[in-house]
Amino acid sequence: MSEDRGIAWLDRRADALRDDPSSISGLPGLHGVRAHENEGSRPNLAAENGVTAGNARFEEPEIRRPGFQTHDQTFELNGEARRPGLYWHGWTSPKGDANPEPVDDWIASPIHATAQTADSEGNGWGLLLRFMDPLGKWREWAAPLELLAGSGEELRRELLHLGVRIDPRKRNLLSQWIMGQYPGEQVIAATHTGWHGNATAFVLPSRTIGLGKVRFQASHARTDDYRTGGSLDGWRDEVAAPCIGNPVAALAVCMAFAGPLLKLAALQETGGAGIHLRGDSSQGKTSVLQAVGSVWGPPEFVRTWRATANGLEGRAAALNDTLMILDEISECDPREIGAVVYSIANGLGKQRSSRTGAARAPARWRLMALSSGERSLAAHMAEGGKRAKAGQEARLLDLPATDRAHGAFDTLHQHPDGRSFADALKQASARHYGHAGPAFVERLIVETRDLPALRAQTLDIPEFAGASGLEGRAAAVFALAGMAGELATDYGVLPWPEGEAMGAALEGFRCWRDARGGAHTETRQILEAVRSYIERHGDARFSNIRDKSSPPVRDRAGYWEDTENRRVWMLNSAALREAGGGFDVTRIADALEEAGWLSERDHNKRSRVKRTPAGPRRLYCIYPALESQP
Repeated sequence: MSEDRGIAWLDRRADALRDDPSSISGLPGLHGVRAHENEGSRPNLAAENGVTAGNARFEEPEIRRPGFQTHDQTFELNGEARRPGLYWHGWTSPKGDANPEPVDDWIASPIHATAQTADSEGNGWGLLLRFMDPLGKWREWAAPLELLAGSGEELRRELLHLGVRIDPRKRNLLSQWIMGQYPGEQVIAATHTGWHGNATAFVLPSRTIGLGKVRFQASHARTDDYRTGGSLDGWRDEVAAPCIGNPVAALAVCMAFAGPLLKLAALQETGGAGIHLRGDSSQGKTSVLQAVGSVWGPPEFVRTWRATANGLEGRAAALNDTLMILDEISECDPREIGAVVYSIANGLGKQRSSRTGAARAPARWRLMALSSGERSLAAHMAEGGKRAKAGQEARLLDLPATDRAHGAFDTLHQHPDGRSFADALKQASARHYGHAGPAFVERLIVETRDLPALRAQTLDIPEFAGASGLEGRAAAVFALAGMAGELATDYGVLPWPEGEAMGAALEGFRCWRDARGGAHTETRQILEAVRSYIERHGDARFSNIRDKSSPPVRDRAGYWEDTENRRVWMLNSAALREAGGGFDVTRIADALEEAGWLSERDHNKRSRVKRTPAGPRRLYCIYPALESQP
C-alpha cells in the first residue's frame, strides 16, 4: 500500500467522517428507519480496519465475564485496540478449569435493545433495536421477535440491509443476545400506518405524529413510502400554487388530504373510495398524479396498476389512512380489476390460511384512491369479457380529465403550453415532497371542531344535497375531498384562496354526473345491453310474428312486429336474460319499465301472451327508444 493509502490516509478519512459524514461521496441515502443524531464518538475507521492509529490509546472498559457487552466506541483490551460492537466475553473452558483463557468474540456492530414492543392486544412482541450503521449514524428499528423463528435468517437479513455488520460465524450468538434482552421501557407496536387507538397518534414508518409511545413495527423495514425532500415552503410555491385555477389538479390534491378524514369525519373503520382520471395520453394526467403523490412522499409514491391482486392489497395496507395512487389502468388484468376495485374500496383483503391451516386475520385498511388511464373501468373490464357492476363504478368514479382548455389544465400560469406546464409540475414534485401530508395531520390532531358535523354541512351544499343513491355516494366522495382541501387551506398547508378546494370538488362532481348521464348506472347498462343484443341478433334469431311461412329460426330469441312508427321486438324469458348482460329477468324488466320500453303487457305482468306461428307464447314486448333519446 502506498503512503497515500496507508495509516495516515485512514486517519484523515476518519477525521473527515467525524466532522462531516456527507464528505464521503457515492453513498446513497438510507431510509425506512428512524435516524438519530450521533451520540458519543463515531467508530474509529482505522481500528475497524485492524490498524492502530499512531500511538493513540483507548479506554479499557470493565469486562463482565461471561456475558454479552456492547461497546459503542473503539476500546482497548489487553493492550490491543478493539473495534466497536457487540461482543461475547467468555472463557475457553468452564470456570472450574484451573487456567481458563478469556474469549472476546466480536458479533456485530454496536447494537442495543432500548424497549420492548407489543400491540394493544398484547401480541406481536418485539424489540426496539438501536444500532450504528457504517456511517456512524444511530438508527432504530422495531423488530418483531417472530423473525427469529427457525434460524433467525429473516431478522439478520433486515439488520444487514439497514447497515448492521454481523460476523456470519457468530450469528447464533446474535440470536441469543436478542432473546436475552428485557429492557424496562414498553412501547406500543403499531402494525399499520395511520391513526392509532383513539386518533391521538398518527403512525408513519419513520415517525409518529401526536401523543403516546407508539412506534411502527413491521417484518420488513426496507421501504418508507413517506420520505421527504426539499421543503414545505417549496412545495407550496412550486407544486400547490400552480394548481390554483386548475380544477382537475386541485381536486386530485384534495384527495391526498381526504384519507386522514375517513376516520375522523366520515367515521369509517375500513374502506374508502376513489376517483379515476380518464383521458387521452400525454395530456397531463401523470403530472397531476405526481403532484398529488408529493403530498405524502417522493415520485415513487405513484405506482402503476401493473400488479397482482395480492400485491395491490399489500400496497393498500401499507398506505392506511392516506392515499393510494395507481397510474395506467390498462396495465391491470381486465379479468381481475373488478374484484380489485371492490377490495380496495371495501378495505378488506382476502381471507387466507396460515401454515397450520388456521384462518389468518385478513388485511384491513382505510384510504382514498386515485387512478388514471385512457379508458374507463367499464371499458377496460369489457375487454376481458366482464361487465362493470354499479357497485364497482360507484367505488371508482370515472371522471373525464383531459377535456379542459389545455389537456388536464385550464390555467398555465405563464407557461407557453400544457406540456411545459405539466413538465414543470412534475419536476417540482420531484424536488419537494413528503411534507404537506404530515403537516396537515399535525394540525388535524389538535383540531377542536366537530368534523362529522362539518362534513354534514358540506353535504348540505345544494349541488351535493339533491343527490341520492349512487349519485349520493359519489357526492359524499367529492364533498369529503373539498372539505379536506378547505381544511388544508385553513391550516396554511395549501396556499389557496378560500373556496378554491370546494369549487374544484363541485366542478368534479358536475363533470362526473354529466359524463354518466342521468340514468341509474345498472339501468343504463341493461338498456345498452338489450339494444346491443337486438342489433346483433335481430336478423338471425327473430322473425315476423305475422308470417307463418317464414323459415325455421335456430336458437329463437323471439319475434318482431312493425307498428305505425317502428318495430316492436318480442323476447322470450331466456332471450331476455341473455340480452340483459347477466342481470336477472326481474331486474331487466324493472329497467325496461323504468325507461318506458315495454309496449304491451298483461294485467299485473310485464309480459304478454302473444299468438305466434308456433302457438301462444308469453313474450316481453320491447319498444326501444331512439338512440338520441334519454
